[in-house]
Amino acid sequence: MFGALTRLAPQDAIFAVDVGNNTYSFGRYFEPTGDQRILMSGYLGSIGFGFPAAMGAWAATQDREAFRGRKVISVSGDGGFGQYAMEFTTAVKYGMNITHVLMNNSELGKISKEQRAGEFPVWQTGLVNPPFAGFARACGGMGRLVRGRDELDRHLSEALAHEGPSLVEVITDPELF
Repeated sequence: MFGALTRLAPQDAIFAVDVGNNTYSFGRYFEPTGDQRILMSGYLGSIGFGFPAAMGAWAATQDREAFRGRKVISVSGDGGFGQYAMEFTTAVKYGMNITHVLMNNSELGKISKEQRAGEFPVWQTGLVNPPFAGFARACGGMGRLVRGRDELDRHLSEALAHEGPSLVEVITDPELF
């Protein structure tokens, strides 16, 4: 997934990366190019950081000439996005040109890994999620669902080209992300 994001993201994109397993995968597999900028939470403890940070970055693209016209992309897991999902309606209301890439593994994966590492039973980390791509459409934005690798480039390209808020929901394996 991050290989596709490396290939398809604009050379001057601004990324806001949430907290969780997605953060580690982003750091390991995404290769920034050109004049891309990456925003991350300072201590990796504030789950839900990604989408609100992207909204702030988008505001900077409106107010600061140095950032004007740059694409804003946020990356999160389902747990992180779920913290502030309703802010997607704010992004629609103001026509925020943000593409959100959501890795959906139906669990708080980082917490599950910590429980396993501490030799504790995995407890209360499973999530019951809405269909996030459908949620984005219901809010008035673009929503795309990726179930397999063969769909990733097409859906990600469509979302990145969309003027306004878009969300690409990628179904992932909890053991990998």
